[in-house]
Amino acid sequence: MMIISTTTIIAGAVVVLLAVLGSLINPFLRSLRFQKTETAENQPPVSILITAHDNLAELERNLPMFLRQQYAADYQVIVVCQSTDGETQDFLKRTAENPHLYYTYIPESSRYMSRKKLQITLGVKAAKHEWIILTEPNCRPSNDKWLQTMVRQCQDPNHLVLGYVALDEETKSVRRFDSIRKAYYVLRRAQQTYGYRSHMPNVAFRKSDFMKEQGYQGNLEYVRGEYDFLVNKYAHYGETATELDCDAWLIREAPSNKSWHNAHLYLQASRKSLERAGSMRTLMFFDHLMPHLSLIATLAVAAYSILMKNWILTGCAGFSFLLLFIVRMLIANKAIRHFDDGIAMFKLPFFEYGIIWRNLATKLRYWRADKNDFTSHKL
Repeated sequence: MMIISTTTIIAGAVVVLLAVLGSLINPFLRSLRFQKTETAENQPPVSILITAHDNLAELERNLPMFLRQQYAADYQVIVVCQSTDGETQDFLKRTAENPHLYYTYIPESSRYMSRKKLQITLGVKAAKHEWIILTEPNCRPSNDKWLQTMVRQCQDPNHLVLGYVALDEETKSVRRFDSIRKAYYVLRRAQQTYGYRSHMPNVAFRKSDFMKEQGYQGNLEYVRGEYDFLVNKYAHYGETATELDCDAWLIREAPSNKSWHNAHLYLQASRKSLERAGSMRTLMFFDHLMPHLSLIATLAVAAYSILMKNWILTGCAGFSFLLLFIVRMLIANKAIRHFDDGIAMFKLPFFEYGIIWRNLATKLRYWRADKNDFTSHKL
């Protein structure tokens, strides 16, 4: 007769319980609201702001999609480029016959501050409409209904609207996964309480708010982080909305390795100045802790039980391992299918457990980098 010891019962129960907790403490289980909103009868006039810096190829591909939106009210597309970028200016001059297009540029003499933030500030001042949607040259609307869908939330009491940006199919699947996972954090936070930040260039805000609060005043020393600081400063409780309808999506071209890594490095530099960061970082810490704690405990129990030839405990460890991986895989797969159905399901657990190593690599790159590269030396 097989005798099951108290140690076996306790260790088996603990490892299974940790597998359950490691599966359920999961950002993909915190659902987003995919609300159904009717298109407003009285659509507000809108300004679309695009900042360009050596982005001629992207503008040639994507700007026409912004200029042929089906929109009942007036809208303008403002492109702000560098004064030294003659080829881009020539292209904009040739396209200027479109009544929706307006372009300007920042002078060559603008130094010792973030040129990106200066471009946005000049673009906001040039905007003739109250609502402004900020985006990038490497983004394109998913269809010609993007604008009318995005502005459904541009009404009282909202002062800021976060839209979704999908990475195109040429982007590595692990990067698409990382972007979606971050979206679950920032979009749900915006839906529940205050907006924290956004890594997606599809943000609508009010010109009057930007001018009243002096734009990026308070974080001008940082070269980048324009979307993070915009959301962090202007997303107030009860006045922030999200628009997740697929017609309101922008599609972003696959980033280069350099631009992808640089975006993470700039976040490392600027996030210490973001407000309301503590609660978000604590939540993300526990989301990482529990599945890894469960995995380590499962592997330790499995190794111990095999050495002791305790096959019942080995079975508990094997069951816990399968439970953890399969449940997390199914939960992640269901969640990301709202945004991307091209990521293979079997890869998802490996993408999730690889996050801490990718984060560690980013921290090492930031540690080795020259910190002056992330500041404008203004202050």
